[in-house]
Amino acid sequence: MGAPTTGKKTGRGTINAIRKVWVDATSTKFAIVMADDGHSRLAVRIGLNITADGDDYFLVGDKVRYTLVTGAAGEFPKVQELTKSGPL
Repeated sequence: MGAPTTGKKTGRGTINAIRKVWVDATSTKFAIVMADDGHSRLAVRIGLNITADGDDYFLVGDKVRYTLVTGAAGEFPKVQELTKSGPL
């Protein structure tokens, strides 16, 4: 079981890069999100990043919403529930 959640905060931002990261022979995509407050960048794992029609789901420039979850002291925060938010 994981550490208990100590806080949740919702945020908005814009995807300013999508990067593929290789570990051995396996690749994973991450969206780099610039928070609207301009003070932080988040790397969010986005998995396959493909719709059922074969189109990319997240693109650079997309406005997104996310939930930032903080755990016990000393742990890095985690981002959950990355969704497109449309134009703001």
